[in-house]
Amino acid sequence: MSHRAVAEAARAERGVWMLAGIYPSRMGGTSAARRIPLAQKMPSYEPAGAYEAYTAPARDDGWAVWIRYVAGAPKPEPRPATMTYRVCDRGSGRGYVGVHVVTVVVAAECPVCGGPRGMAVPHRFHEDGDWYVVDQWKNRCGHIDMYDDVLTEYRRRQAQIDEAVRKASAHTVGIGPADAGEYTDAVALLHAAASEIRGLHAKQAAQILDTRGHGEAARRVMEEMRDRSGHMSARQAALFLAELAAARAACTDCDHGRVNYRSGDGEFVSLRCRVCRRETVPSA
Repeated sequence: MSHRAVAEAARAERGVWMLAGIYPSRMGGTSAARRIPLAQKMPSYEPAGAYEAYTAPARDDGWAVWIRYVAGAPKPEPRPATMTYRVCDRGSGRGYVGVHVVTVVVAAECPVCGGPRGMAVPHRFHEDGDWYVVDQWKNRCGHIDMYDDVLTEYRRRQAQIDEAVRKASAHTVGIGPADAGEYTDAVALLHAAASEIRGLHAKQAAQILDTRGHGEAARRVMEEMRDRSGHMSARQAALFLAELAAARAACTDCDHGRVNYRSGDGEFVSLRCRVCRRETVPSA
């Protein structure tokens, strides 16, 4: 691989992900993806901070490293942790069972080469006397995602999450209570789930919380994740919840999550407390 040539090509198409090369081992790919943004012993990517990189499995070929040039303004959109698509499900048997539209959450990378998957574009079609809307997308790498393969990937991912939730629920008993106030159970569950699924993202962590009856905690995690432009892991989500619980306990600026005051023109105002982030209704 020629890092100099790839770096120059990426510089010419700022913000576009390009394949830098494929490493035979995960360790090699991970090391390269870590050093490229720092330009550490890789002068082709100088100055430090001018490039972003990530590594992903490339089926049987090894581990692919993808890069993009990000120097300058505006800053490119962050790489998503997952992709959400609406796909057709016509069953797995030989007989025709009709059309079902399923919303799936899958990896953000192409399973063949690790390149970024394309953005969803709605597609409307007519079948069996009804109209349906699914998503179509085009991967820049050229590999085509078949709906059946995407469904298989989604179901495998969901099974992994479900198994992690089952193990995490049992594991929380053994790890003891976390010091997280009202979020103690939610934080313990996230730590246990993160120990079962390596690299668990905050988005999947919120799904786990929601399925286990911690809906409010899940919504606070999603809210914070949007503030961080999607850059948030499950363990960071657990830390955020613990810090939020502590901030709520110490907050003296609000009344059960509402900041009520009278403005200069005499109007009474009731605002949601930015510290507590409680789900409340304005005072009358």
